[in-house]
Amino acid sequence: MRQFEDTGHSGRLVAVLCEHDAVADAAVEIPDGGGAAVVRLVPDPERAPLLHRSAVVEAAGRLGPLSWHEPAADLRVAGVNRTESDFLHREIFVDDVYFRHGVELPAGAVVVDVGANIGMFTLCAARRSPGARIIACEPLAELAAAVAVNAELHAADVTVVGKAVGAAEGQTDFTFYPHNSVMSGAFADPDDDRRTLRGYLLTGADSEGADPQDRLMADRLAADLLATEPRRVAVTTLARIAADHALTRIDLLKIDVEKAEEDVLRGITPELWAGIRQIVMEVHDVEGRLASVTTTLERRGFTVVHEQDPRLADTACVNVYARRPGTPPRTGAVPPAPAHHQDPGPVLWRLEAELRDLLARRLPGHPAPARFELTTDLATAADRPAAVPPAAVPRTARVEVFTRIWASIFGADAVRPDADFFDLGGDSLTAMRLLARLEEQLGEDVLEPDMIFTESTYGALAAAVQASGEPPARPARSR
Repeated sequence: MRQFEDTGHSGRLVAVLCEHDAVADAAVEIPDGGGAAVVRLVPDPERAPLLHRSAVVEAAGRLGPLSWHEPAADLRVAGVNRTESDFLHREIFVDDVYFRHGVELPAGAVVVDVGANIGMFTLCAARRSPGARIIACEPLAELAAAVAVNAELHAADVTVVGKAVGAAEGQTDFTFYPHNSVMSGAFADPDDDRRTLRGYLLTGADSEGADPQDRLMADRLAADLLATEPRRVAVTTLARIAADHALTRIDLLKIDVEKAEEDVLRGITPELWAGIRQIVMEVHDVEGRLASVTTTLERRGFTVVHEQDPRLADTACVNVYARRPGTPPRTGAVPPAPAHHQDPGPVLWRLEAELRDLLARRLPGHPAPARFELTTDLATAADRPAAVPPAAVPRTARVEVFTRIWASIFGADAVRPDADFFDLGGDSLTAMRLLARLEEQLGEDVLEPDMIFTESTYGALAAAVQASGEPPARPARSR
């Protein structure tokens, strides 16, 4: 039977862990049959509010099908998959695509985020504008739930509107791509979207001169990532949102709605247009849409600039920045946090690293824990099912082939069950080449192309490679 110990080595372990400011309490779980310990941590609500709120969300069962992702040392989010969370973080926080050409937010800004996805831009706006009020519009229920969780996690003032935004109120058909939700939309065209995604996947390789095998694998990967799921969603307008939430001004309107951008603009009344100071939007420049949007914005009194992300050079996606003359110019710096601002504390991977370093210094020679898990209450944690450590991967002939390819890309030290493809530096091109080498040696369909983006550890991928070569189970013989 597993146990939560507080004597002997385990007691010393807990005492040292609790020396860290971010740890309010801890317990050590010894798995059945022995093995490395698992540590349950109760985050301190004052010193580690981000992790404390994460534990509260999870304990209340509000995480649902979402999972935690930590794309940076100061950011933890609930998302649908790791790849998209990393992509959105890089685009919004690292590349700063929404705050260019003079676009900036004052403190206490009013922001409307149309096409919020999991709320990454919403969090960025909340961070840049202390005291901001944000209306986040997202019609897909699982993504709207992520926005709400992430707003709670970061103590942001966010109202979630679970509807699409268009020219008129009503309902519309909506295409959801579960494995690539950022491309979901009311005007989704799977063939066109596959071409767009294929171009993005081939970024880093000259798409015209790319290896034929890369192009073939990009086609297959795009098809897998864009498996469709039809939805029916409610539609509202920006005019209705402004009326419902008493908005007299909008300091920044962000629009990312996958070809529905003109419909969003048609739902703005003349009175609301007058209160909008800045707009940043992604426009799909097909059938003269960029020129049409630019003309609309200029007629409404905006100065308009547009540019294309070099990574999207093979697509029709263009970013448009519109500002009213007289809008305070960007200062070049993020506004400072107010004096009452609470430091969110560490994310889990950073806390784990600090705790492992602390244990190594204070208890040299003692075995390190296998992993750390969060809880709000050690009493209820003791009643949970025993944690299952990552299973050892059987070294069959098929797994040996996969292991050699994996090690040739990432090194022998990366051959361990929990080694993550993306943590090791893998990207879309690496994924395509790994799959191509696998199929060259083991045949087609050895690994579903999208699995690298959803189950990205060595252990999970090796198990899938092995399972793909096993004969299907025979049905039970009737008596």
